[in-house]
Amino acid sequence: MSTFHLVFVLLATQGVVVVLTTTVTAATVVVIVRQSLQSAPAQDRAAILRSVAEITRALCGRRK
Repeated sequence: MSTFHLVFVLLATQGVVVVLTTTVTAATVVVIVRQSLQSAPAQDRAAILRSVAEITRALCGRRK
């Protein structure tokens, strides 16, 4: 294999790992939030959803 092929394979592998890691992390967060919402009293659900929205906006670089 040439150097180009090795670099290509490494970059492709890194891309796949990033996508898989991001997907697993997002799925884990969804499960945790869902479980929190199911077990929380009604007044706490709104607070949980506000917190999730605030964190999401912060991660995306947006503000209210």
